[in-house]
Amino acid sequence: MMKTSRVLGILICVLFLTLVFTAGCAKKPTLGEGTGGAQPAGGQIEGATGMAAPTPEELAAMNKARALKEQTLREQAERERQAKERAEKERLEREKAERERLEKQRAAAEAEGAAQARGEGPLADIHFEFDQFSLNSEARGLLRKHAAWLSAHPGYDLTIEGHCDDRGTTEYNLALGERRAAETLKFLAALGIDTARMKTISYGEEMPLDASGTEAAWAKNRRVHFVVNPKK
Repeated sequence: MMKTSRVLGILICVLFLTLVFTAGCAKKPTLGEGTGGAQPAGGQIEGATGMAAPTPEELAAMNKARALKEQTLREQAERERQAKERAEKERLEREKAERERLEKQRAAAEAEGAAQARGEGPLADIHFEFDQFSLNSEARGLLRKHAAWLSAHPGYDLTIEGHCDDRGTTEYNLALGERRAAETLKFLAALGIDTARMKTISYGEEMPLDASGTEAAWAKNRRVHFVVNPKK
């Protein structure tokens, strides 16, 4: 009986040791062919990204390049903004200049129309000595101003009227008035005014400014009068 108990105890011990040994073997890690073994943390990151982490120098270079690109974009945007501002300013200045030009043109046209309505016109009369058709220095000075006005207003034609005082015959004064008008046209043409824009007519003694018959009245009547008209 005691022998049987001893054998049974030995079997129990062997079974216990077998279980302990089997459990210890099961806890050991096994590395398969596909795992490639254990890798450090750095190796796992490298395998996932395909490249190593940038060095501090590389990071600094990347940041510098990024900052330079951003600065370039800001500068380009600023240049475009300034260019737009200049273009807008120039446009406003052009519009203002055009408005002012049109306003001056309108005012000048109104002034000319009013002057013509009063029988004056923008070109002052020139006067002559008794029984003369030659131009004195004062008349030449006025005609130079008239030529400048005509050059600046190419849309107008000019009628040159010759007038005389009432001394002499009607026929003589008509001829003298025509000579005065012709001499005036010749001088204006020499200053560059196209003769196609000008025509002459003589009224002789028929349209006096002053019919009082005095020396002062006769001096007023010995004249060339200018009538400007828009081209048709």
